[in-house]
Amino acid sequence: MAATRPKIITRTDSGQSLVEFSLVIPIFLLLLIGLIEFAFVFNSTLAINFTTRDASLIAAEAGNQSSADCTILRKVEEDVTPPLDNTDIQTVTIFQADRFGQPMPGIQNVYQRTGTTTCPFGTLPYALVGAATFPASARCNDLEGCLNDQTGQTVPLDTIGVSVTYRYFYHTPLPNLIPFLPGSARGWLDFTWSNVMRMEPVL
Repeated sequence: MAATRPKIITRTDSGQSLVEFSLVIPIFLLLLIGLIEFAFVFNSTLAINFTTRDASLIAAEAGNQSSADCTILRKVEEDVTPPLDNTDIQTVTIFQADRFGQPMPGIQNVYQRTGTTTCPFGTLPYALVGAATFPASARCNDLEGCLNDQTGQTVPLDTIGVSVTYRYFYHTPLPNLIPFLPGSARGWLDFTWSNVMRMEPVL
């Protein structure tokens, strides 16, 4: 039986491996960068979603207290922590929702993270945009309902919601590699999450 001859690696084989490697490595790096960026985006969306849920719970408990909006804004500030940056919060909207959880048109307070708002416990870096069409004094947290001064009818317990718009800045060069990503030309994208809660009733 003749002995088998060892395989000799020729320049052709090594050259082929080099070409295959050069074709695969860009795809691999793109997938790796995409995975890292997706992890950052996913973490940011989860954090903002949790923030709005927590803030809406505080809003439901604060009821019609005069400092309710201050308490809600402070909770938003406390919940947006590293790796997120609370200076990237664009707006916080406190709104009245219908029984399906959808915002009631025009019944909202929009706060932009600019300027200052004076609160009983200090100042917060938010300023009211326009008029407050959903003031704390107009919120119904009475189990039996509240009398509407304009219509003279009794309205049911309110459902209150909090919405946060956050500006996410890309952490990797992915927008340069995939220019059709949302906000790739700017290097950032805005996303909004909101949650609603029914007012904690008082007897």
